[in-house]
Amino acid sequence: MINKQMDIGELRNEVNDFLLEHKEGSLATSIGNIPRSSPVQYFVGKNMDIYILSAGGEKFKAIDENPNVCLLVNTDYINHRKIKGVQVFGKATTSLKDNSIFEEAKNQYEDNYILDKEKDNLKVIKVEPDEIVYLNSVVDGDRTKQVLRLNDGDVKVIHDTVEHKGKFNINPT
Repeated sequence: MINKQMDIGELRNEVNDFLLEHKEGSLATSIGNIPRSSPVQYFVGKNMDIYILSAGGEKFKAIDENPNVCLLVNTDYINHRKIKGVQVFGKATTSLKDNSIFEEAKNQYEDNYILDKEKDNLKVIKVEPDEIVYLNSVVDGDRTKQVLRLNDGDVKVIHDTVEHKGKFNINPT
């Protein structure tokens, strides 16, 4: 069975609902051409912007050097055919570079008491998504990906072209 292709509104709602159902992900950054991935907690703001509260770390140096990031949020990994998740590709800015991001996050966070109490210890990363890849293969193993392009209002569908018959074949013919 092939996943139903969603229009931009349906896909946007599906992605937004999924992101709101979760709060943890992995943020991929790159510094000096070396990729890294950091576990993070996030919340969703206006326009599907992602806010990450953090005590600090190398990811801030990486974002300063290269603002292109990817946030992966997914369900438990059952196997390569049964997973649901999103990859959020976008540009990141930090409260170290722009103080207004902290206030912006505070205005959108459900528990801004924590931000007030911990403001000297917390930093904020804001990710403005350009493209979000959505995959839901939990029910039937169909790995059709749907890509939401936020800047140009487009949806693209990518079908899994490898035929799987019981065993994983690294070199499909």
